[in-house]
Amino acid sequence: MANPRMILCKLFETGDSAFGNSLTAGRYLAAAFRGQGPLPRPLRNEDHIIRQGYGVGFGPGGQWYFFEDIAPALTFGRAARMSLDCSGYGVFNAAHEVMFCDDHNTDERVLHLIGGDIDRGEDELEHLKRFVQGVKEHAWSSNWHRPTGFVYRLNDGRPTRTKQRSLPL
Repeated sequence: MANPRMILCKLFETGDSAFGNSLTAGRYLAAAFRGQGPLPRPLRNEDHIIRQGYGVGFGPGGQWYFFEDIAPALTFGRAARMSLDCSGYGVFNAAHEVMFCDDHNTDERVLHLIGGDIDRGEDELEHLKRFVQGVKEHAWSSNWHRPTGFVYRLNDGRPTRTKQRSLPL
């Protein structure tokens, strides 16, 4: 884990990206490959947050994206690869670190990646089904919600669980 007294721009080279992926969109200061780990532990302070999840990267010239759950990460990578514009992708265990930098007066983000890619595994179909099930239950939401077995509706701006069971795929 990064030293909390250090700011990320002093710990990582700007634009450094695992596997040569582009960071030109300004989303991350760096995407650092940490070998076999470990990942930084989860942390939540006012000016420093670390979340664990999954990083999805696309071939040279592509970008990195972070997801807290494996189901949307695998679905996102698989769907992008079906595009003629994507030559390859990988899904990795990752940590998303954001820290406020007093020097630059902005939040700085680093994506930490470990291990080998975990896409196209034997359990991928079950994760894809879980993704679809979550979307089916929370069709109005742009955020990922784990499946619960019940359909939710947006009731005057509040998500409300209905009595309607959501049949699994």
